[in-house]
Amino acid sequence: MIIQTDTVQVRHFIASDLAVVYQIGCEKEIAKQLNMPPFQSEHEAQSFLTMLQSDEHSWAIVSKKADAVCGLMMLAPNLAQDDVTVESYELSFAILPQYQRQGLMTSALSAVMNAYHDDLHITKFMAACFITNQKSARCLQKVGFTTAYQTQLPDYLGGELVQYYQYNLGEKGFR
Repeated sequence: MIIQTDTVQVRHFIASDLAVVYQIGCEKEIAKQLNMPPFQSEHEAQSFLTMLQSDEHSWAIVSKKADAVCGLMMLAPNLAQDDVTVESYELSFAILPQYQRQGLMTSALSAVMNAYHDDLHITKFMAACFITNQKSARCLQKVGFTTAYQTQLPDYLGGELVQYYQYNLGEKGFR
């Protein structure tokens, strides 16, 4: 599946995305916000790209203006109490600094949420931001996410305080 807006194309990762995945993973601030250590080698980037390629809920965000991958989005399903039904998806996303503040991520978030609503009938999305990550928080709020709760990550995930946001699409989706 490919998701289109006026400004971005959202598609699955391909082998030729290695350089941009490496660039994203080497950006210390981006890696921190994704709660992972920065890449130390191209081999680490290749392993991460392989993981992204095998995950049907990982997306490359392509700027139509630049004709280049500018970011990524990953969605992790949260199961309902029956442990079978997907109740919601938790979003993680990152965009390279040179593409920030252009509306590309808000466009991609809205488009992906609509596609998941239309195709999978998903109506609830969650996202977590470190308290210090005001750029991502503003992006989520611009799309319509509201604050849900704060929690402390376990030590093995860094132990930092995060703010969770939620968005309920309802029956008609986000337009």
